[in-house]
Amino acid sequence: MAGKLTVITGPMYSGKTTELLSFVEIYRLGRKEVAVFKPEIDNRYHSTMIVSHSGDGVEAFAIKKSKEILEYIDQKTKGVFIDEVQFFDTELFDVVKELLDKGIDVFCAGLDLTHKQNPFETTSLLLSLADTVIKKKAVCHRCGEYNATLTLKIAGGEEEIDVGGQEKYIAVCRNCYNTLKG
Repeated sequence: MAGKLTVITGPMYSGKTTELLSFVEIYRLGRKEVAVFKPEIDNRYHSTMIVSHSGDGVEAFAIKKSKEILEYIDQKTKGVFIDEVQFFDTELFDVVKELLDKGIDVFCAGLDLTHKQNPFETTSLLLSLADTVIKKKAVCHRCGEYNATLTLKIAGGEEEIDVGGQEKYIAVCRNCYNTLKG
């Protein structure tokens, strides 16, 4: 039987990684073999762990290229969990298709939009393949309402791939985004 793809997406601080970690725990509680991955570029909290903003985390393989994921998969693997998919190359799409065809469930978490409201290509590709999409919201940093769907860059340059946390980015609703962008 084919595996299922679940994509968790939304702005920064919406709980994407926390949700991904909850699925890891569910699979582990069910005594299922899992493999957890993160992009090597994202070492904000730890170099070999996926860590949520609240500090929860699990060990992960830090990889540079999507194809490397296949090196860590064997016949016992039942679930693959990938965080920060927006930082991976678009080949992740083909890797995930291969895992699904092997009957492995895949869970991906990542930003859907850049701080300029442009789609992240790898995330968009995975969304098109997903069996289930979980679209998260955050509390707007400016107005305090639970309707933030966008990420706003508040420090650093204008580049769209720029790893950072609260020192560089906030989550905002569309109204506050438009107000703050002027």
